[in-house]
Amino acid sequence: MSSSDFEPRPLDTHKPSSARIYHHMVTGEVIFESDLPFIHRLYADIPFYPKWAQHNRRFLARAVRHMVGAGVRQFLDIGAGLPTGGNTHEIASGLAADTRVVYVDNDEEAINRARDLLREQGVLDTTAMVDADLREPARILDHPDTQRLIDFSQPVGLLMVSVLPWITEADKPAALVEQFRNAVVSGSHIAMTHVSLEDAGQEIKQQVAAGAAIFADASTPVTLRTRQQFESFFNGWSIAEPGITYATDWHPDQPVDIDDYARPCNFAAVGSLP
Repeated sequence: MSSSDFEPRPLDTHKPSSARIYHHMVTGEVIFESDLPFIHRLYADIPFYPKWAQHNRRFLARAVRHMVGAGVRQFLDIGAGLPTGGNTHEIASGLAADTRVVYVDNDEEAINRARDLLREQGVLDTTAMVDADLREPARILDHPDTQRLIDFSQPVGLLMVSVLPWITEADKPAALVEQFRNAVVSGSHIAMTHVSLEDAGQEIKQQVAAGAAIFADASTPVTLRTRQQFESFFNGWSIAEPGITYATDWHPDQPVDIDDYARPCNFAAVGSLP
């Protein structure tokens, strides 16, 4: 498979993208009016979907803080999506001024917005947006901006928050994660989340399954996986306490949002490379 197979997905205002939908769930912002029918349809089937997205976003912030506390000063945020409040570089640089961040996405709207934001903030010396896809590790790792900002002889923080559900089994997701693991050194960390129905009640299973089917009409379909499948992505990593848990429950910095809907549908964990 050549790199041309994964060129950045052209902007299509008529077909919803996972990046724009996720952005709406986190912020409430509508990028294109043409997204609204899809959003309304999705929320009708899964009314707790925005809460699920917010759980992901809060987990990312806690994971970044955890990694900075462990000495990580450079990050690859893969499948970063549209920039919104609490971006990785903002969280990390607020804790350690010498941090560097490379964002990765294949959605043209996300790429353009991120580059505009980084330019406006004057952080292009330490932060970049790479137009690539998780399914092409070599393009990400060898990209000039990655090589400029990331020193692979030092620990790296890998962020794959809510990105693996958009990778099908045909794309061999475990092998993709393994390629990134092989590219980094001891002391590196990885944070991942994944939507799942394993712990959900029957009503929720029906709702989420319907929502997943809706994404067949979007630019990227969604794949649901079990806890065991999610854990297999951490092969070779030492999973930090409390292990595989719900995104809300991973080192919470506020009262855990206990509910029977969004919470059990979102596995999360952080691993370190021995």
